[in-house]
Amino acid sequence: MYNKLPLALVCAFASGSALANANIFELQKAKSEMISVTKSANHIDFTPVKHYDKYIISVSGPNGFFQSFETDTPSLDVDSLDLPNDGTFNYQIQAVTFLKEVSDSLNNGRPKDSKGYISKIDVMGGKFTTENFSVKTFEQIHEKKPKLQLGLSN
Repeated sequence: MYNKLPLALVCAFASGSALANANIFELQKAKSEMISVTKSANHIDFTPVKHYDKYIISVSGPNGFFQSFETDTPSLDVDSLDLPNDGTFNYQIQAVTFLKEVSDSLNNGRPKDSKGYISKIDVMGGKFTTENFSVKTFEQIHEKKPKLQLGLSN
């Protein structure tokens, strides 16, 4: 039994490496796209060049303020955040594209037919400042390298 354990670990590592290489190839085929930002007094709207499957928007600010939510619409309604006070807030939008569905081959308590996705995530963020709970200024930062993520479907 003990003699077979190192061999099993090597095989598991090798098959994991093969899967990782295939996933890296998927990422290389996927191009990162720019997401434009426009603001009004109560909204920060994100205008992607292409369609994304979902968006994860996070906002953090003074006094430990933090909110994060998933949406199908790339827009941040500042009024809906119920900001505790005016100040400078950081925002981040993760635009998620599902590249490929994969089977979950690990026996980790999930059903045998569990599916996951290889996802490409374009990330863009910046800052905005509020005065009288209205957006006064904002700054945009685009991270050029997309991230590859392997995760289970919802």
